[in-house]
Amino acid sequence: MRRAQAQSTDEEMSESAFEELFRRTAPEVHAYLRRRIGAESEDLLGEVFVIAWNRRRDLPRPELHRAWLFGVARRLVLVHLRKQRQSNQAAVDLARQGVLASSADPERDSVVLRAMEALPERDRELIRLTIWEGLTTAEAAVAVAMRPGAARVRLHRARRRLANDPSIRGLMTRDRRPNHAPL
Repeated sequence: MRRAQAQSTDEEMSESAFEELFRRTAPEVHAYLRRRIGAESEDLLGEVFVIAWNRRRDLPRPELHRAWLFGVARRLVLVHLRKQRQSNQAAVDLARQGVLASSADPERDSVVLRAMEALPERDRELIRLTIWEGLTTAEAAVAVAMRPGAARVRLHRARRRLANDPSIRGLMTRDRRPNHAPL
């Protein structure tokens, strides 16, 4: 099947033909990458065409070049997102360890972490940066590439969602009793 899709001759694509392929398809592939991963799209666009150049003998028939390039872009996006998820999970694990190690009440920490996991990642990061790391809202906004006003609004809404979480409310009620430290 793969051989049937390969170019009719085993000749490599010429440099000028490759440049034409790039001019014709790069804007569309870049738009796809930008929608999927944002700012790092230019780096991945370069990788797509490096792979295409290195595998120019394996390119399918000319009418399938565009689809093949989108396939390469898609695989690179999946790898990128997988690495990003692993990195985010490592950060979450470290944050958990830091919270759990610093607290005398693991039950409270567990409830707070579960409630935080219900928030969107960007909101969780704003909470972590401002409350756990002590950054100002403006500093946290820079760290998450957001305008300060938007960060203030998101942080306010995230705090309100946490305050309205039934498990957090239960903790607050429990902590008001004389033998528990406040949250």
